[in-house]
Amino acid sequence: RIRQKSVDMRQMIGTALERNRKKYELQLKQLSDTDKRDKYRIYGELINTYGYQAEPGSKTLTALNYYTGEEVTIPLDKDLSVSANAQKYFDRYNKLKRAYEALTTLAAETKAEIDYLESVSNALDIAASEEDLTQLKDELRESGYVKKRSPKDKQSRVISKPFHYVTEDGFHLYVGKNNLQNEELTFKSARKDDIWLHAQKVHGSHVIISCGGTT
Repeated sequence: RIRQKSVDMRQMIGTALERNRKKYELQLKQLSDTDKRDKYRIYGELINTYGYQAEPGSKTLTALNYYTGEEVTIPLDKDLSVSANAQKYFDRYNKLKRAYEALTTLAAETKAEIDYLESVSNALDIAASEEDLTQLKDELRESGYVKKRSPKDKQSRVISKPFHYVTEDGFHLYVGKNNLQNEELTFKSARKDDIWLHAQKVHGSHVIISCGGTT
């Protein structure tokens, strides 16, 4: 029943995930296209350093790369001066450098969005009640994926609580079912002597083991 009631949210999250994964894949490919930026910078430096050795109208310049200690052959535009050839490579470097910096930021943002959507998808998988679904929908409203309620809508906000277990030896365990509950448990409910658990690099629940009895 809960799974049926979450069909719309699942479809929305699935669509958003597919879109962001494709975008991320494209951004990574575009990032790989900027890998030659340092080569162009070095070409420009070497032309400035050894360009006097090039004959007018030369199509190449062979020079010692002082970064690697190896000789490198640099293509030249025979119709340009030595300084213009160097500037041409510096222009390429600066263009790719700007692209690299912009794409690095965009790719990080897209990856964070994918991580967030995957965490919501995981929360939908473990939702156990209509209250859980309502809280997830509230979270998606805050994230901009669901249209916010109008000021005229006075519907009260449903509160969903984390899972609560008691071990045989009397320890109370609280398990978050979504991002809002995880944040509440970790930053508001947990005390300094409690134990915090979370699977590394995996989307899922934050777990608090209360070491002082019930909270």
